[in-house]
Amino acid sequence: MEHLSVIITSVFGGIITFAIAWLAYNQKTKDKMTDVKIEGIKIENERKSATNNRHIATIHGVIWELLLSLNADRCFIMQPHPEQKHMYLSVAFEVGRLGVSPVKDFFINIPISSMAKFSKEIATTPWIYIEDTGKDIGDKKAQSMMILAGTKQLALRQLVDTNSSWIGTLVVENIDYKDVDKEKSMERILQAATSIQYILPPIN
Repeated sequence: MEHLSVIITSVFGGIITFAIAWLAYNQKTKDKMTDVKIEGIKIENERKSATNNRHIATIHGVIWELLLSLNADRCFIMQPHPEQKHMYLSVAFEVGRLGVSPVKDFFINIPISSMAKFSKEIATTPWIYIEDTGKDIGDKKAQSMMILAGTKQLALRQLVDTNSSWIGTLVVENIDYKDVDKEKSMERILQAATSIQYILPPIN
């Protein structure tokens, strides 16, 4: 009987030792898998950040080139946000001639509902040309903001994503048509819009 007790004790001891070893091994394996996942997430975030930085640099380069080639005063992009539910309009990208004040300093988180008519028009119309902001903008809020910015004339091109959903509007201000052919300038704006619309990062 005493011999049996020793055997049972040894067996249970072995089982407990095995269980402890297995749990330790299992935890170590889980820790390694977690480390691998964390490293993978880190690498992916770094890759996305690098890609995003390249896209931002590309967009700035395109709108600078557009501004200079059209002899315009300002060039900027109005974007609706958040991405899934458009509630506001903001300007995140802008370039301008020396001495021309930026619009993005005050065109931030403008409620779309406060300029519903203008927002609907730019969201649904591929091209809009405004000869005189004091006369040709029917939305009072949008008109007052453009006048406040010193804008007299606007060429607006809709930007869409791969699903043809509106994601922003490329705006070129006060083009000097004495030096630039109007038809060719519209072609340049279209080319610029096409080259940046699929890489435009959202405002969340």
